[in-house]
Amino acid sequence: MKICWVTPFALRSSIGRVSAHVTAALAARGHEVEILRCEDQDEPTEALHPTRLPVRHWRSTDLSRLGEDFDVVIVNIGDNYPFHAGVFAILDAAPCLGIFHDFYIYNLFSGWLHYNGLDYRRHDAEIVATYGQEAEPDAVAVRSGQMLDMGEIAAKLPMTEWLAGRCEAALAHARFYAPRLEAACAGPVAVTPLCCPDRAAPPGPPKAKDRLTITTVGVMNPNKRVADVIRAIGGSETLSACAYRLVGPISDEERVRLETVAAEVGFANLVIDGAVDDDTLDQRLDEADIICALRKPVLEGASGSACEGMLSGRPTVVAKAGFYGELPDDLVFKVGGEIVVDEIRTVLERLAGDAALRRETGAAARAWALETLNAERYAQAVEALAQAQLTSRPLLAVGRRIGQELRGMGVAEGDPAAARIGATLQKLFAPLES
Repeated sequence: MKICWVTPFALRSSIGRVSAHVTAALAARGHEVEILRCEDQDEPTEALHPTRLPVRHWRSTDLSRLGEDFDVVIVNIGDNYPFHAGVFAILDAAPCLGIFHDFYIYNLFSGWLHYNGLDYRRHDAEIVATYGQEAEPDAVAVRSGQMLDMGEIAAKLPMTEWLAGRCEAALAHARFYAPRLEAACAGPVAVTPLCCPDRAAPPGPPKAKDRLTITTVGVMNPNKRVADVIRAIGGSETLSACAYRLVGPISDEERVRLETVAAEVGFANLVIDGAVDDDTLDQRLDEADIICALRKPVLEGASGSACEGMLSGRPTVVAKAGFYGELPDDLVFKVGGEIVVDEIRTVLERLAGDAALRRETGAAARAWALETLNAERYAQAVEALAQAQLTSRPLLAVGRRIGQELRGMGVAEGDPAAARIGATLQKLFAPLES
């Protein structure tokens, strides 16, 4: 196949890192692949992920030719408008396979409104078009500031369906949000675990040392529940001697908040690294004994930091919610989705007191992650979905035409006749058995 792979490709994009590995795997499987960058602006000084494949920016590309020049256009969708600004024009230009890295894309939606100068009327209209007239009160509440809790927004207006409805096929990284894609996308939908390539310098076995180190990796925003982990550690005689290290970008405001929480509970071993380069991240993972990868609310389709924890061979603590809840129960340590401090403390105390458990579970998790989260396996899943997308096109085309005819005849969407016609089409276009 000739594949156009749409992605942010700046070095600071984690989706770009995944894309570099997956596109290389697709090319190794014999496909002709080009990378189309979808960042809002083509900054000439922006460092990109290394690749041997052709790379272009969407603003310097004739998008009207995408459907003619490529067999499939695969669009990576995340919840960051500056990184994904180009996907809207690309979705309009050609039938696309959408990879939904985040199940909650309300921030992408808000960015699209803001950068295009669209007002509250368009905001409400898009939500009503996506979720029906009954969603209008929620639309008003969220844009007027009456609904501020991200968990509530994620439950009611994640906007996943807003873009899934514009895709010809869709890929999820966990089962929990696949029904939203299936409800909106007319074509095939598949689920496959996120690709998380092993690090160039993977951590070695945990080293014996005086002070146990608990580590959290990633952008330090409040939904990572770092404050709850600090309270869990600070309230335990067993854990108070541990170090808790935060590795990833953090705002000054969040740094002060977390340092204040540590002072309040009398925990003196909080270490905040902030943003680090890859070599330093390799070192910090090597120094870690336990990885905490908690979330509330869960907004992403999968978690790179949880996958990194498993690949590092360290026991990884996650919430029993969303993607995290779908991880194998015997390979991670789960606390309830509500993130109760006492539960975190119990799990951490158990891990701190059992070196064999940490070592054995970490090794098993790494083996599973190497087999499950690699680029070759991911490329196979994308290839299979792209083939299903191409196969489904005649069925979708006939279905759209018949749907228009039925609407013209006044047949309602829920009419039993529509279901019978759909079932007949499925049989007519079913693949031949070999």
